[in-house]
Amino acid sequence: MENLDEIKHQITGEPRYRLSAANVFVSPGGFHFIDHLDPVEEISPEIDGRSLTQAEVEYIEKSLQSNPERLANQITALKRHVTVRGKKALDIGCGGGIFLAALQREGAEATGIELNDTRAFYSRTRHGFEVVKRPIEDEYWKPFQGTFDVVTLWDVIEHVNYPQATLRAASAMLKPGGILSIDTPCRDAFYHRFGELTYRLSRGKFPTFLNTMYSSKPFGHKQILSLAEMRGLLESSGLEVVELKRFHELSFPYGFYLKKLLHSDLLVKLLLPFVHLFFLVFPIRNKMLAIGRKHFGVPGT
Repeated sequence: MENLDEIKHQITGEPRYRLSAANVFVSPGGFHFIDHLDPVEEISPEIDGRSLTQAEVEYIEKSLQSNPERLANQITALKRHVTVRGKKALDIGCGGGIFLAALQREGAEATGIELNDTRAFYSRTRHGFEVVKRPIEDEYWKPFQGTFDVVTLWDVIEHVNYPQATLRAASAMLKPGGILSIDTPCRDAFYHRFGELTYRLSRGKFPTFLNTMYSSKPFGHKQILSLAEMRGLLESSGLEVVELKRFHELSFPYGFYLKKLLHSDLLVKLLLPFVHLFFLVFPIRNKMLAIGRKHFGVPGT
């Protein structure tokens, strides 16, 4: 397997896709990534909640955390491999904290990592668990290696600068036998493939879904991984792959996307039943779920 992190330091040639928000490069092995890195080393570890406005609270509660089916899927996936009660859980990129709050209610000891000030402040004050504003690769986490039963990265790995380093640091936090769970957009799935097709046929004029899948904005999507790449990342991080599959899920309810597209509550109300029916009949598997178990006898790295 290619060293995905090293590839980002060796950009050569022209981008494969020139999009509205990013240039996408493709390595000889097929790894897709953009030429942008976030300055995470400049982020202060202090959580400043002064900018948490009512509008931001409403966004967290009514948009960011508005898909109960997504939360249920995450909890169900985790429970297939570990009993939650009494376990120590670390959620990397915990956002508004709804997932960790659900684990807390089931008897888990919850800790979150969140680099966004307002979301970190909201999670800590709203749910009461510890939230740390330091990336998992930070030296701060070394004393905690090998102390967690569960580590999760829900819709996170596509945002990080260096996916290989992130997963190795996340794996190091696990006890032997611990579980690491990830969901993320999948490159070998319909939306990405369709975007590549329309880009080629239109000579770059109509990238369709590719424009929504990559972004050089702060903490945007920097890479979209394939199933094979994800398997390689987990195995190189000392994990046994116990589940790896594509599945259908949108981060927000269907109505959220229709409203963005149509700007009309009436049209959303009229079309929503048909959209639900379409995805019931054609459940486009646009994301992947990856779960790894830490090998016994593998020390933290």
